[in-house]
Amino acid sequence: MARKNIALAAFLSAAVLLLSGCATGFDAATNAQGDSGNGRSVDVGALQIRNATVVVDPADVTRATVLMTVINTDDATDDVLNGVAAAKSVGVVGEVNIPVAHKSTVNVGFESEYRIVLTSVSGGLEPGTFVNLSFMFAGGQSAPMSLLVNEKSGFYADIEIPSAAPVVTTP
Repeated sequence: MARKNIALAAFLSAAVLLLSGCATGFDAATNAQGDSGNGRSVDVGALQIRNATVVVDPADVTRATVLMTVINTDDATDDVLNGVAAAKSVGVVGEVNIPVAHKSTVNVGFESEYRIVLTSVSGGLEPGTFVNLSFMFAGGQSAPMSLLVNEKSGFYADIEIPSAAPVVTTP
């Protein structure tokens, strides 16, 4: 009887060691920290878009603003975010001309002079839905993304949604 208990204890100990090994190591899923928040992220060449999302005022779902951070990791080449292609039910107000210098970070829509304003008359900007946008850069790169439309409340309560996008010129 004692041998059976010892064998069972040894078996259970081995099983615990083998099963717990799947969550260890440098590439273990438990060690990978994903992006936090509602925003989406994408890398395209040396350009990175982080925490991209859309904010709409529920009192006026015909206009929204894009929030995101654009990072240019290139050591020498500047780029320009010079276009946004939107889904059929959504339009972009004004020109998009946002310089992204090499080795720099640019905020769009918050703590920044740069804005991307979206419009829709067919309900394409309802909170909780997704809108398909493709961000186009002068260097030839494009970054298609499906972004969540968030209500202008809570964390996003102080986000300004301009009636028209300001035209920003580069120096």
